[in-house]
Formats: sequence, structure tokens, C-alpha cells
Amino acid sequence: MQPARGSANALRLIANRALFPHVSTHVEASPDLQAEARIFGRYLGGRMPPPELIDRYVEANRVLRATSVSARDVALVAFVRRHPWTVSCLDAAAGFFARDGLLRSKLLVMAAILEASPAFADEFLPRPSGRLALVVRLIALGVVVVVQVGIGTVLYGAAVRSGARPAGERA
Repeated sequence: MQPARGSANALRLIANRALFPHVSTHVEASPDLQAEARIFGRYLGGRMPPPELIDRYVEANRVLRATSVSARDVALVAFVRRHPWTVSCLDAAAGFFARDGLLRSKLLVMAAILEASPAFADEFLPRPSGRLALVVRLIALGVVVVVQVGIGTVLYGAAVRSGARPAGERA
């Protein structure tokens, strides 16, 4: 016996609020979500995700929609859609300034989708390497992260301010 439609919606709303307490019933249009899926998939997986994973991302955003999205979060995600090259730097900066923000939540959703996909699973598995190679890689990654946080901090301010402009006005 299936629960009544109203109770299923109520359970979904309760789950949404529990999982995403900081996030609105505002859901972007599908083309925006598809663009995000492509950008985030390329960033996290190194290549364009196939259409079925893009569809999973769109559906996941519809099911896990936020309950209250701040203007700052909306501006940040919109900025990434307009300027895809900024995603790595803004992700790094958001780790400091908006750890629980919408951008990081959306990246986590896409990471979970990619990791659960056989086509991308290997990208998330550790690769064997020697100690020296590991130390060199850690140092190099540390330098890259510091640079990304620095650039991301500047971009973060620009992205948040861009959200204050009226719709249709160019950055």
C-alpha cells in the first residue's frame, strides 16, 4: 500500500529541510542545471559527463532542492555558470567562506553522481605511487590550492557583488 500523495510530499519536505537546512523551494530551470552538470562534471571528473549523468544531476537538484537559498549563494552559482573557468578557484574560496553554501552542496551532489558511475569511478580511486612522488605531489597540490584560494577570494567578492546587479546587466 502506497502512502497518500500528501504524506509523501510532506516526508520529502521534511527530508529536504533535514538534509539542506540552508537551502529554497527555488529550483533553477533545467538548462541552467544542465549547464551546471557539464561544468561541475568537467571540473570533478576531468571530462564531460554523459547525458544520463547530466539528467541524474538535474533530477537530484529537483528532489534535493534547498529550502532557503541566500542571494549570495544564488549569485555564486550563477557566476560559475557564466564563467565556468572560475569553478576551481571559487570552490577553493567557498571552502573558507561558505563551507555549507549552495555551490559546495551542488559540487558534492555531482561528485556523488560521478563516483557512483562506472565511467568515472576510477577517477575517485587512489593511485599507487612511491613516497617521493607522493611528497612532491602533495607540495605541488598545496601550492596550487594556495593560488586557487587567493584568486578565488577575489573572484568570490566579484561573484557576490554581481548578484546585486539587476537582471540583464552585464558584469
